[in-house]
Amino acid sequence: MAGIIFFICLNSHILYSQNQVKIGVALPLFSDSQDESNKELGNEILDGIKFALLEYSKSAPVKITLEVVDTKRDPVLAADLIRSFGEDESITGVIGPVFSSELTETAVYGQQYSLPIVSPTATGDELAANYNYVYQLNPTYEVRGKLMADYLVKKKGMKNFAVIYEENYGDNFRKHFEKEVKALSGNILVSQSYKKNPQNITEQLSAITSYIKENDLYINAANLNLTQRKKLELSGVRASLLDSSVSMNMDLSIYYLFGKNAKKIIDTMNIKPYMLKPESVKFMQGIIDAIYIPIANPNEINVIVPQLFSDGLGMFIAGTGDWNNEKILEENKVYLKNVVFESEYFPDKNNAAYIELNDAVKKSKYKLTKNFLFGYDTGKLIFKLIGDGARSRQYLNTELKNLVNYDAIKSKISLDYHGINSELNILRYDDDGIKLIEKYKLSK
Repeated sequence: MAGIIFFICLNSHILYSQNQVKIGVALPLFSDSQDESNKELGNEILDGIKFALLEYSKSAPVKITLEVVDTKRDPVLAADLIRSFGEDESITGVIGPVFSSELTETAVYGQQYSLPIVSPTATGDELAANYNYVYQLNPTYEVRGKLMADYLVKKKGMKNFAVIYEENYGDNFRKHFEKEVKALSGNILVSQSYKKNPQNITEQLSAITSYIKENDLYINAANLNLTQRKKLELSGVRASLLDSSVSMNMDLSIYYLFGKNAKKIIDTMNIKPYMLKPESVKFMQGIIDAIYIPIANPNEINVIVPQLFSDGLGMFIAGTGDWNNEKILEENKVYLKNVVFESEYFPDKNNAAYIELNDAVKKSKYKLTKNFLFGYDTGKLIFKLIGDGARSRQYLNTELKNLVNYDAIKSKISLDYHGINSELNILRYDDDGIKLIEKYKLSK
């Protein structure tokens, strides 16, 4: 009889686990703080998770409940809370923590307890990549730096780069960008750091200008005879560009005109290029394809971009997600010609899914903020996987590990790059504002 009772209880537990799943949520809620600004991030992410659960519950194949805890942005406390989740067999997976410092302390428990830990926002390197069962839905510094190098070299056909970067935060991106450029047979011609919140970047730009004057080769259309000019025009150089350079007395880089094979091409025209004189100030350089600028704060754009322009270095700019600030870009648009940057956040407001979500949120007590979307996308993904059958730790982990090309609201998500999202939005700023060029995935 005891055996029969045990069998019934065991089957009851299995039946319960199949029909109800509990997800731990570890966020910096600061529930006992009087400072409302401390509460904003965690509570907005939690609102997004709750809203995703409300949507899921309307036609849920299995009931999902949340067990929410407050990390208070304390890595030691976060570690204790995640360990408690690991020891609680009723918890199938965890959403959070959100800060890299917290995830650093807690990542070990994912592997120890075979507990999927999914951070919506942590960007630190060597977390998901080093620990099984840990996932970062926000691309890491490594992914961001490598992906931008990958995009510029493979998609844009660029090879030669200058880099100026903020010496602490910006360096997180810079080291991966430079390593990937070299791995793709590209060249880092100049690399200069600057201090956070700089008043100017004169020293850094002087290094770039010096490199250009010592290595680039130029012609001046004012010095060409009619036959030489005609050859240039027949080769594809616009007459308007030549006329403009004459009126401005501006030297033109042969590499700007003809690319990497410029020397051979210009030789066939019987035109002898020259190096710039030290005092030259009006020139169109061509030896550097783009300048990569990982900033620490969008306000640094107000210093960097005008000075690039005034120093005659209005070249192609590639930036990090911190460039995704339309107000500051608008303030500097007179100086900007070609600028692209990556960002994990660019919801398509014309997309049907976004419109439907926006309309639904307006009818609720919630607000559709950036942090809300981080929580919503994470929650919706986890709840979908559970609804599709991933109702155990092992199963959920397998589904996360194999996830590719998932359409979230703010970006795509693919976790096949060491458990890290390898998808970013490539954005461009022009006179019409910030526009999506494409959704780009870093290859393994």
